[in-house]
Amino acid sequence: MLPEFASVNNDKPAVILFVDDERNVLKALHRLFHNEPYVPYFASSGAEGLEILRQHPIDLIISDMRMPEMSGAEFLSQAFMQWPETIRILLTGYADLQSTIDAVNKGRIYNYCNKPWDDAELKLLVRNALEQKRLREERDRLSDIVRQQNKELKELNEHLEEKVEQRTEQLNNAMQHLDRANKNLEKQYIDSIKAFSRIIEMRPGIKSGQSKYIAEKALLVARELDMTPDEKKNIFYAGLLVQIGKMSLPDSLLAVPYYKIPVADKQRYLKHAVEGEALLKGLTQLRGASVLIRHQYERYDGSGFPDGLAKQNIPQGSRILSVVSDYIAYLEGSITGEIMSVNTAISQLMMRKESYYDPEIIDAFVKAIKEDIPVEADEEERPIITKSWKTSKLSTTSKNAALERPILEISYIQLQVGMEIDSVYFGDKPYVKNCFVDRKLIKNINALRENSGKIPVIKIVMGMK
Repeated sequence: MLPEFASVNNDKPAVILFVDDERNVLKALHRLFHNEPYVPYFASSGAEGLEILRQHPIDLIISDMRMPEMSGAEFLSQAFMQWPETIRILLTGYADLQSTIDAVNKGRIYNYCNKPWDDAELKLLVRNALEQKRLREERDRLSDIVRQQNKELKELNEHLEEKVEQRTEQLNNAMQHLDRANKNLEKQYIDSIKAFSRIIEMRPGIKSGQSKYIAEKALLVARELDMTPDEKKNIFYAGLLVQIGKMSLPDSLLAVPYYKIPVADKQRYLKHAVEGEALLKGLTQLRGASVLIRHQYERYDGSGFPDGLAKQNIPQGSRILSVVSDYIAYLEGSITGEIMSVNTAISQLMMRKESYYDPEIIDAFVKAIKEDIPVEADEEERPIITKSWKTSKLSTTSKNAALERPILEISYIQLQVGMEIDSVYFGDKPYVKNCFVDRKLIKNINALRENSGKIPVIKIVMGMK
């Protein structure tokens, strides 16, 4: 199917192939990207998509999972084998978990987006994917320059000192450009993981903003314990993706506090840690993080799940995730069913020292959350550290009393009466700050969202005063 339009502003716009057997979905994608600077192609089946790929150079593929004759996983697998440089994104539903795993492993997809998608999230995902492809091509181009200049340097006569110095300077400049390109590519990868984390939290029953908080506080503890840069990176990734296995859980388990889950169902709930590891195991850069996710429910005394590991046999990153995850769960009531204050939540952790939790990590965590401001990030950490370490203090009477109340960013669809608002922004303009949610405020926010066309940035304060 040839493109019906090509509204572009650049000399060489990106080319996107949309594949879905439902005409209404293709029309919706057509409307969504109508004013974007891309050249679109549309296919109603995997076979038609492969034919378009043979005829035209494609930068990005967005394919549905469930299609007759050839599934999205099969189509993307064939596309990867023949056109490995093309970026691949999968559209999938919550019921397609196993098929999604197959697509990740076989089709080497860049990312996936759940149906029904959020328009802004899907556009951002496409922009990030194309930017990553551009950076990859730039990195390869610069690598070719370096190789060519190395070859020229070898051929230079040893007496041509001036030329050697000139070529050396050019080589250094190329290496600096290559280094910057690699750092930008790494940042794009981290941004993609963060976006994936937000997509996971769109699943009903998974709390928005928690994964980011867990990742940031786990990283603070890792710094207190002087862990290596690779260990810090693994624990940060694991924190962002710690809830990925919950996507396979039924709504009934996600809606009930852990202590109120029937004994017969608790094993099923805890198993999401193992399923999370399985989802990430095929991704080389996330292999370390997947192990930490698997052991997040191990207990220090050996009574945990899934392998009954004890003390130092539990990966250190998993011991940290256990403390930080349970802390936020105590605060917002998903363990006991009761919302707790910061001091009460910490007391719950202290009571379980040496039984559930590593004492050294408990002490490091309490110290970390008492800090007013984190210390300057190391050079290796800067790609994953942001400047959004925002907290709400319980008291200013003394430094030791200044324990934080976490501030989490949530979606407007998760806003509920009784929540404590830290701030609501539309773009860069503040709407409200420091108030409690009532029905009128929810109604006003939704009305302003519909009228302005902007998605509000909502931050709430966790725990009781």
